[in-house]
Amino acid sequence: MSIYKNIFHYYRGHTKKGSQETKQLQIENNTTKAFLNVLQHASPLLTDRFIKWLGLCVEDEHYEFMYQVSNELHRRTKQAVVIGIAETEKVIDNQQGRKYYIPDGAILSASISMLIETKIGLNSYLDVNQLEGHKSRFAIDQEVGENVILTWAQVREFFREQQPDFLQCNDIKTCFLLEQFEEYCAINCIGSPKTKEYFFLQFEKVKAQELARKIHDYLWNESGYIDLQDAETNDGIGYKRTGKPKFATLTTQRQRCLILHIGKKNKRLGLSVQEEIDNLLGRNFERKEYEIEKYPHEAYIRLEWVDDFEQIRPYIDLAYKLR
Repeated sequence: MSIYKNIFHYYRGHTKKGSQETKQLQIENNTTKAFLNVLQHASPLLTDRFIKWLGLCVEDEHYEFMYQVSNELHRRTKQAVVIGIAETEKVIDNQQGRKYYIPDGAILSASISMLIETKIGLNSYLDVNQLEGHKSRFAIDQEVGENVILTWAQVREFFREQQPDFLQCNDIKTCFLLEQFEEYCAINCIGSPKTKEYFFLQFEKVKAQELARKIHDYLWNESGYIDLQDAETNDGIGYKRTGKPKFATLTTQRQRCLILHIGKKNKRLGLSVQEEIDNLLGRNFERKEYEIEKYPHEAYIRLEWVDDFEQIRPYIDLAYKLR
């Protein structure tokens, strides 16, 4: 599995660092697009089954898919519904919400009008005012059913259940799209909490991913460290001794590397260890001037530069010992 080979994963490249809210919105929009792309380009039977799964009726349909529905719909249909998809089924009542709403997507046919609102993240909830506000996008005098609330976990489970049937009838394209969507959700923790595998996959090269798994396995299963704890790091996987600060971090920030926190800051041991590691690997890790003064106790290792885990194991042990 690779984030760079998945057809749905949004590749940001080397862009300027944006706000967390902006990043979440980008992933949210991309997730909506990925979900609709699966239905749009797979067998129409998949959309038929999805609509039946929602408890709606299906006729001989030709479907149209829309993104960011900013205009009103002009066709009245037999069935109309607003669908909300989020990490949980919790719906809040945000009295301070906006008065103008744009649905994230739509699935339309001669007999069905479905407007879609999506949220991602455990702390991002569907808003009843937003869902109700979307109903103004339907055609005039359109009768609208009750809102349908789904979780991403339920959507993933529905897609997984369809896979064997399309595999049996040799529908290669539909199977491929379903597999790619499942992989996309796993990579971005859509419909599941962040796992260690999520952070491993943030390393670009397969070689670095494998070494990250090896480091993690060593620390927890092979090192013999009896007082190891998960440091509960937000931007990676942190390791610490009981009652002590972190001594190592597999970080998905700061050039995606292994950070070793060596001894106390005033000892500045990270700088001398950094020099040793750079000489060993034959590559210099570029540190900004302020990092040298702010983090003199840290040494950084780009995992794709390491040929063998044994090259760096002594330095991991040193960080553990001196912390």
